Amino acid sequence: MEARPRDALYRALSQVIDPETGASITDLGLVFDADVTPDGRCAVVRVAQVPRARRLIAAIRTAIESAGRFDDGRLEFVKDPPWLPEAMATPEARARLADAASRPAAPARVEDVREHVGQVMDPEMGLSLAELGLIYGIELDGTGRQASIRMTLTSPMCPVGPWLVEAVRQAALLAVGVEDASVELVWDPPWDPRTMASEEARMDLGLP
Repeated sequence: MEARPRDALYRALSQVIDPETGASITDLGLVFDADVTPDGRCAVVRVAQVPRARRLIAAIRTAIESAGRFDDGRLEFVKDPPWLPEAMATPEARARLADAASRPAAPARVEDVREHVGQVMDPEMGLSLAELGLIYGIELDGTGRQASIRMTLTSPMCPVGPWLVEAVRQAALLAVGVEDASVELVWDPPWDPRTMASEEARMDLGLP
């Protein structure tokens, strides 16, 4: 009986398909561990900390929710151990990875980079960077592989500034086609929420 919730969890995760390869995240070896607490109330899923898996975060969360009536579903992205598809993926999944790698990859699109970057949340404000108007510009190089982002912070003294800069860089890498990303922190023009934040964000901040 105790194994059933865990089996259901793995079955749900096996339905999450990587669109680039057409293989499931379990066959790809991206799921390091999936377990249920002894009381059956919490699911804990550990997944490789790689862009391929992070692009599927919404689908993975949906799978966890569909696997059972858990009070909580924790999704953890981990770097250790590193994802080694040659050892962790099934033979068929490895073949699909090789096939995907052999195909010319389409260049990234600015719209996709903006969508991922804009979803990064400012932990102090509780609002996304897109809503706050903190992303000043996004450019791709001629190959469409290198993304350059210009952003600012709500204040030069923002204590989470370094974390936000790295979070934006990591978010840009989630866009399909982006192989590298750089973030430039700028202060000109100064951030003004009255003109740069969205209407909804201004309401949340109590601004006219």
